[in-house]
Amino acid sequence: MSAHETMLSEGEALWASVLDRVDDDHLTAASGCPGWTNRDLINHVIGGGHRYSMLLDGAAADDTAFTRDVDYVADGAVSEFWRSEELLRASAATADLSADVDHRVRRRPGRDLVPMRTMELTLHTLDLCTGIGVEWTPSAALAEYLLTDAASIIEDIRGAGAFAPATEPASHAPVDRLLAFAGRDAR
Repeated sequence: MSAHETMLSEGEALWASVLDRVDDDHLTAASGCPGWTNRDLINHVIGGGHRYSMLLDGAAADDTAFTRDVDYVADGAVSEFWRSEELLRASAATADLSADVDHRVRRRPGRDLVPMRTMELTLHTLDLCTGIGVEWTPSAALAEYLLTDAASIIEDIRGAGAFAPATEPASHAPVDRLLAFAGRDAR
């Protein structure tokens, strides 16, 4: 298993462990993502697996738009999440990852989607933790991976307005450095 796959597995497990703690009362509460409820956030993250799978299979960004309106929570969020990840992994295993995909921020090599997905899972887990009032506990290894393998992607997406400017880290710990680099408040 490659480092990308190992870290994707870790990001998936982190997200799923918090997602499993969400109950119906949490769904309408505000998430840590401004303007989104926990339900909105969960649907966005699960839909992301579907979108990335479709992009790797050759779809245009516009073809994935419908996934943003699907309520994945209704049929069981945890099982829907794992189904979306299976689709993503199957697509990544067969796609030419050197070929560009039509991501909505800009065209990019398909190989960017695995670290992007790992970053999305890790940082949106923080948003879900905030929304349900539990501690966010990514490993130092996962944070270091994102600081190295996803740094250029974060900068690219920041240029499109999806990340706030970087801040000073609260400490030298990898998790604090990741939060600061991603323009997130300290825990």
